[in-house]
Amino acid sequence: MHPIYKLRNNDMTSLKIALAAILLLAASCKKSFIDLAPVSNQTTANFFKTAADFQQGVNAVYDALQSQQTYGKSYYYLMEVRSDNTDIFDRGANAGAASQIDLFTEVTTSNFISDGYAGSYVIIARANAVLDRVGAANIPDSSKKQFQGEALFLRSLAYFNLVRLYGDVPLVIRTETISQSQADRRNAKGEVYARIEGDLKTAASILPASYPNAADQGRVVAGAASALLGKVYVTEKKWTDAVNTLAPLVGRFSLLTNYGDLFNAGNAQNAETIFSVRYRKGLSPSEGNTYFTDMAPVTIYLNGATYGGSNNNRPTHDIAAAYETGDKRFTASLDTTYLTNATTVRKGNFVKKYLDLPGPTGDEGNSFPVIRYADVLLLLAEAQNEGGYNAGNGPGTAFYYLNLVRERAGLADRTATDLPDQDSFRDAVFRERRVELAFENDRWFDLVRYQKGLAILQAYLLNEYGLTTPVLTTKRLLFPLPQSEIDVHNDPANFPQNPQ
Repeated sequence: MHPIYKLRNNDMTSLKIALAAILLLAASCKKSFIDLAPVSNQTTANFFKTAADFQQGVNAVYDALQSQQTYGKSYYYLMEVRSDNTDIFDRGANAGAASQIDLFTEVTTSNFISDGYAGSYVIIARANAVLDRVGAANIPDSSKKQFQGEALFLRSLAYFNLVRLYGDVPLVIRTETISQSQADRRNAKGEVYARIEGDLKTAASILPASYPNAADQGRVVAGAASALLGKVYVTEKKWTDAVNTLAPLVGRFSLLTNYGDLFNAGNAQNAETIFSVRYRKGLSPSEGNTYFTDMAPVTIYLNGATYGGSNNNRPTHDIAAAYETGDKRFTASLDTTYLTNATTVRKGNFVKKYLDLPGPTGDEGNSFPVIRYADVLLLLAEAQNEGGYNAGNGPGTAFYYLNLVRERAGLADRTATDLPDQDSFRDAVFRERRVELAFENDRWFDLVRYQKGLAILQAYLLNEYGLTTPVLTTKRLLFPLPQSEIDVHNDPANFPQNPQ
């Protein structure tokens, strides 16, 4: 069993005591989400001694990725439901905050906004607890580098999500006391990106290329740090840096022949997945997810049994129409009908990528892909095109990388006849990213980066819901900060709310 799965079952009780300073994030008006004050006699200062201790600490960082505040739930509401890819089934009063996220009517007290922010800082706080002490630890140098690299990658991933969702955010790079956290300010996003870039470069230079131990498969490798760094550069529109970082990854990973195999719960570790959030169902306490429960139709009949879901993160009509005829990714990603019993078919969209039936403990085991090789190829195609349009289609060209992804989907290659200039190629890449990476938390960020994103979203609100309001401006490309953070800091100069 992967050590990440084993954490809560064997070690989490003692680890919670040892890391009490960083695991307790209060949501009250008296404490900030980034308040890291010790609450027990045993703290990170006296816990971390052996390599095994640091291993537990790093495992705790991975564990935070599974949370419903992050990849377990809140992230896909903020990153997919917010976009034109998905909506929610219940649009009435019970939908509350989820419906608001979908319709751009969210309030600063939204639990999704608070959870996404707080959950990200849990990842950061746990990573900081390791990074504060691993450098001076009396452990083998190889272990020291691995733990440092893993923690730097995971902290960078959390900050990458934070800065894209909220803009300027506190840059906390060490464990803080209450008084220290109260003095935090919102660091400019340029400072945050600079830290992310530097940390990922370090991680890529010290992490192993692979792990010989089967139990360590799924941990961060050097290639994952480089891939994430390339994605950061694309987000910042640093096209030359992106090409120089992503191009060396070509050939180090490969596309699976069958797209649907990527999302099989039993195939989490494969040649295409560069990094994913790992889950495993059937354990007690649970190490699974609730994707099926959240996304399945209210009543669905599968394999001779009836199940119930919330039908949230539901594919929109818009995404269902975005696939070209014959695209093999459609049936692996979503469906537009389902059975309610052995014979009754009902129309309705739902996500199929995470269709793992609940185990005896009521959870599911799919991993959530964070970055995979197809993403890298499309990012590389985008970056090369932004650096200058090239009509060639041989190996190493933007057309070549775009067509590798299309060929796996069973689609015809794009050529300079179809896409005769930089603008048409850019549009094609964004269309391809939408269907290739559907429901993988990329669409919102792609729309934010895309110059046509606001117009697409405005048209979506009109076509999908008949809404002409709100009128979307660049202000709506960031979520507001949780109101509790604004209240606890009470510092408009250094901790202002995002304009809405």
